Amino acid sequence: MSVSSIGILLEEIKMTNEELYELMKDGFAQVNQRIDQGLENVNQRLDQVDQRLDRVDQRLDSMDERLRTVEGGISELKGKQSAISGMRSWILTVCAIGALIISIVVAIVK
Repeated sequence: MSVSSIGILLEEIKMTNEELYELMKDGFAQVNQRIDQGLENVNQRLDQVDQRLDRVDQRLDSMDERLRTVEGGISELKGKQSAISGMRSWILTVCAIGALIISIVVAIVK
């Protein structure tokens, strides 16, 4: 190969600044497109996670509501039990006073 043919070959291989700019621009566009697709995938996955978290939150709210209902029922039962216990103590007191009165009446009558 002669020097002139090497020079011609080098001229054909060389790119102009505009061609390099376009090549880089296309490369960056492809990279940006891949990044955008990746971000879109991440956003879709985050949306799915948000939906799942919403379902879990709804289930927890439902469980919380049921637990509050149970707590209310337990408190009501404890209140009734306390009232029954109070009534028992009054009944015992009335019986004791009645027995005392009967014993006093029997003692006076004899």
